[in-house]
Amino acid sequence: MNLLYGQIVEIASEDGMRVGKIRVAAAFKKVSLELLGEAQIGDRVLVCDGIAISKEEPVEPPPLSEQPLSAMQWQYANTPVLQHPNHPAAGLQGSNEALNEPGPRIF
Repeated sequence: MNLLYGQIVEIASEDGMRVGKIRVAAAFKKVSLELLGEAQIGDRVLVCDGIAISKEEPVEPPPLSEQPLSAMQWQYANTPVLQHPNHPAAGLQGSNEALNEPGPRIF
């Protein structure tokens, strides 16, 4: 069993069957499109042994606010902010007021 993804670049009819030419990397391959009723040029398809068996549906990434944090982002999101000893945060860690205070900061 050989599985690969390719993009349809041409659709034709041969002996009453729908066939398509797909591009896989820099190569082209002729495949049967009979199992995919609504395949169109530009669609990405999964091919098994010369037969397109499914169409890849485009997936939109979730908004940035809903994406999980990477390990590096998680580490820094939970790292406390270090303050200069002469300028304690006084409970304002992360607020705009703390950022507007004069004086050196250690990050």
